[in-house]
Amino acid sequence: MNDPIRQELITSVGLDLPETNWKIRLLEEIRYLLEHDFHKLISILYRMDVSEGKLRGLLQNQPEADAAELIAGLMLERVAQRQQTKTTFKQPKAEDDNEEKW
Repeated sequence: MNDPIRQELITSVGLDLPETNWKIRLLEEIRYLLEHDFHKLISILYRMDVSEGKLRGLLQNQPEADAAELIAGLMLERVAQRQQTKTTFKQPKAEDDNEEKW
């Protein structure tokens, strides 16, 4: 089973996410980064273009919630948005790729 969201996360984040239980592995990695390498987590979120304002709002409005789960949710939401954009704006393959199209 090739999950496009999992594949996008592997590419974007560079994490080793096994085929099974990859969401649990993602949460574990986020928790680790929160505690041990916060700058790397911020860098990953920046590269993924996760909304800083949305993240701040979620963390402020839900202080009792697990921060790793909130961050993972935003990451998954962003990856799903990117997949949707790719699908929406996908260019059909040209039959003759050698010829320039104007």
